[in-house]
Amino acid sequence: MLDRITSYSSCLEDPEHWAIATIVSVHGSSPSPVGTSMAVSVDLEIIGSLSGGCVESSVAASAQDAIAAGTISRESFGPDGTPFGQAGLGIALTCGGEIEVLIQPLVTADLETLRRLASRDPHLPAELDRTVTDHGGNRLHVHEQRAGAPRLILSGVHDFSVQLAQLALQIGWNVHLVEIRPAFGTAARVPAGAQLHLGHPGTVIAELLEDQSAAWTGVVVMTHHPDLDVPVLGAALSWTNQAKDDDDAARCFIGAMGSRTSAARRDAALRAMGHSEAARKRVVSPLGLDLGAETPSEAAVSMLAELLAAKNAQASAQPLSLRNGPINASRPRSVSIIREMAV
Repeated sequence: MLDRITSYSSCLEDPEHWAIATIVSVHGSSPSPVGTSMAVSVDLEIIGSLSGGCVESSVAASAQDAIAAGTISRESFGPDGTPFGQAGLGIALTCGGEIEVLIQPLVTADLETLRRLASRDPHLPAELDRTVTDHGGNRLHVHEQRAGAPRLILSGVHDFSVQLAQLALQIGWNVHLVEIRPAFGTAARVPAGAQLHLGHPGTVIAELLEDQSAAWTGVVVMTHHPDLDVPVLGAALSWTNQAKDDDDAARCFIGAMGSRTSAARRDAALRAMGHSEAARKRVVSPLGLDLGAETPSEAAVSMLAELLAAKNAQASAQPLSLRNGPINASRPRSVSIIREMAV
């Protein structure tokens, strides 16, 4: 439930009319990882998605049955409708893998705990433990864990940074925009969900970086002014210089939008400030993949693609059609967040 717990606030106020379906086990290829959930109402209102469509209608029907009966159920889906190697005539999971889904009417859940989690900042780490008994009398323990959201700090508020902020917010990142100009740094110009900070970017971003709770941070210069750009890059480099090892340093990505001329100018200024060549190579500029982007929206896609690849260090950033093996290579091939308990 943790993946969309804040979206379930209205469900939690009307628990007798809702059930939550959660993927609790995965073997092989699957569209979504364990912990992915979907809410279904007695009137077939649906929040979220489990698998891109191939088994969701079946899960939704089972969720309505669970609401009517007030009981918890489990369903398994595999290729050709054969779940987990057992003979079956169920809906096929066409990606070739196998998933197990736990369907729980909300009236059977710990509503106080769920409401508390729903009211928390969704960018913060969280854990949820459920001990339930399914329709067959099996006692089950489900442990869900949510990592802290990646943090993206953008220096400058304009069309390019706003578009990039919107995309980052859509994938669940914690977004901060920093602007020195009050006329440009207004709430009306900043996407809902992003945090706006007014002040000199170098100072503000140095203060933001003092909070090291984020598992990964991207600092991106979106302006083209030496008095604003270089202090931000200097603050980010100073922060990474304090890293204990390469893995710790990799927790902070430093990038800058702009031309090659702007990149060279910034590099020369950082060199004059005493930053080593090795440190300066950490600044990725110009930021973005070569997608032929022309508009601010297209440029934002290009930049977010490189940021996402940097966060997922094991990613190749190559077209999937040119690679072999699993599409989600970093995802475990067999994982479960559910276990049987003694009755």
